[in-house]
Amino acid sequence: MLLRNFSSIRIFTSILRRNHTLINHKLYPLHDRKSIEYNQLILKSRQEFISTGCLYLPHFLTTETRSTILNEINSILTNSSQNLYNSYVEHTENLYNTSSPETNLNEIESSSKTIIAFDQISHESLLRKIYSWNPLIDFITDVIQIYPNLYPSCDELGALYINIYRQSNKLSWHTDHSHFFVNLILQGASISNEGLFEYKTKTNNEIISRTDFQAGGLVLFNGRTYSHRITEVRLSKLPRINAILTYDCHPNHRLSNYVLRKFFGRTTKKQ
Repeated sequence: MLLRNFSSIRIFTSILRRNHTLINHKLYPLHDRKSIEYNQLILKSRQEFISTGCLYLPHFLTTETRSTILNEINSILTNSSQNLYNSYVEHTENLYNTSSPETNLNEIESSSKTIIAFDQISHESLLRKIYSWNPLIDFITDVIQIYPNLYPSCDELGALYINIYRQSNKLSWHTDHSHFFVNLILQGASISNEGLFEYKTKTNNEIISRTDFQAGGLVLFNGRTYSHRITEVRLSKLPRINAILTYDCHPNHRLSNYVLRKFFGRTTKKQ
């Protein structure tokens, strides 16, 4: 009985420690909001986000964390692949436009990917722990400085989801409804010029190709202002995998049924 209790205490202590070290906290001291290092990080991050619309934090996740998350995703793909949604969407540059693309025939784009929705991600997943981690939410709030508070979305499908770009998949040029999105890069394509994140500058529509993005990085991007895309994965044997973390200024945020049907193929949780 003593051994069992000791084991439980040790496991609980290990979980607490692991939650603190899911990210490279020495590079990114999100847990210490009052420190000089944190405030220096905010100043640098905010300047990058405001001037370019894109904040990139390389090596945000530890190698162990990223490896564990990829194993979790592989388990979903192995055991529940028939329940995943293979999204194919025709759209204009306004991705969330509710009008029919047929009314803008000269502007039609197409995008495709496989989506793992929030309700298909285990409650014990490290992704969920990172998503609901208050220091990360505080950090994003401090960087964008648009809203006094941010909250995890209450949406059962789109609060946190995983995009998988296999061969022939891509995300075409578009802008977003939200002022920002948070993206964790979990795996890049095995061919360097495939599955790249690109965006256009505001001044002259110059295309910026982020060849420096690496797995394990975090991206905070102003998707409403800057048109952006994921280039097609053509020959890569490895899919591009990223997670989208949805936060909002309203604590009861949910996606509309139109958006859910368009991007998740359903409006309610799977039973």
